[in-house]
Amino acid sequence: MENQQPTIKDIAKMAGVSIATVDRVLHNRGKVSKKNLDLISAAIETLSYKPNQIARALSSRKSNIKIGLVLPQVESDFWGEIIEGVQAAQAHLSPFGVELITEFSYSYDLDEQLKSINQVLKMNVNGLIMTPLYDGSSDIVDRCIPKEVPYATVIDDMPGSRRLFHIGPDDFAIGNLAARLTELYCRPRGNVVILSPNNSLIETQQRISGFVSKVKQEQLALNILQIIPIPGKTEKCMYQNIYITALECIKNGHNLDAFYVTNGLTQWCADAVVESGLVGKVKVIGHEYTSKLPQYLQSGAISAVIYQKPAMQFYKAINLLYEYIIGDQRSLNDNIITECNIIIKENISFVHNGGNSQYGYC
Repeated sequence: MENQQPTIKDIAKMAGVSIATVDRVLHNRGKVSKKNLDLISAAIETLSYKPNQIARALSSRKSNIKIGLVLPQVESDFWGEIIEGVQAAQAHLSPFGVELITEFSYSYDLDEQLKSINQVLKMNVNGLIMTPLYDGSSDIVDRCIPKEVPYATVIDDMPGSRRLFHIGPDDFAIGNLAARLTELYCRPRGNVVILSPNNSLIETQQRISGFVSKVKQEQLALNILQIIPIPGKTEKCMYQNIYITALECIKNGHNLDAFYVTNGLTQWCADAVVESGLVGKVKVIGHEYTSKLPQYLQSGAISAVIYQKPAMQFYKAINLLYEYIIGDQRSLNDNIITECNIIIKENISFVHNGGNSQYGYC
């Protein structure tokens, strides 16, 4: 019995408060007076209650923890949803004295991202979270961020860097899934064009590799006509380029049956299909939840998308980095694979992009 772990009941007894009050502190539910908070904090420390996150968090309240976030603001729907995850994490961690400092860049440009990183570092952050923009940038980013500042990557990885951990989907498996979806919607056979925005990103390359591999290895009834990189670093430029490229493919492509769009620009490819009067004839498979997705799924302009829940990824990353900063490193995995959903017209009414229900912290 001597080594038995203390319980919430033990903490309540030592602090002279109710079990409900201790529970509110441990799970950040509702307000607790400073007096009771101090009593519970002292009891937690005396009893060495686990998880240590609570004790360390309470003891660190005198000196705020700052976590920096470097976010592009290019694809409005996608990154706007991520902001909801950031705001949810801020609300969850504010009682522990955590401040989130966000710096935005407005193009997919590495130099602009490095400037944003430097701006965040000037705020003396204790850690940093980012989405790398280009393959091969690990050395540049490592030189930019001091070794004493732990950082994590979300959505796209940066292998070979000293990043603490990465959170994101298995993009090769996503490419496999996209190939299977395309085949299902194109039966009995289909001629496919792959449109590839952000072609330099590892996630994009992995999705294309997964798509091509699935077609070859399982001899799917698909014929990949072209893989076309879509240039553009700003939001307007990327939207225009994928729309124009899709129109050109429709105009010039004989027997084109489907587009696979490798990221969240699916809606703007579908605009070209609508403009060409080919809804239902040319299928569009892509990614993410955008403003026209419900409408386009119902009309058939988009057949299906794979949704990676980006807000949830940032919410998790912020909380994990916080736990690392306060010393809780017991369960830290350096590569955390997140789940994805398939969205089709039959389930779109059940899918909620953003919002608290997505993160599982309610």
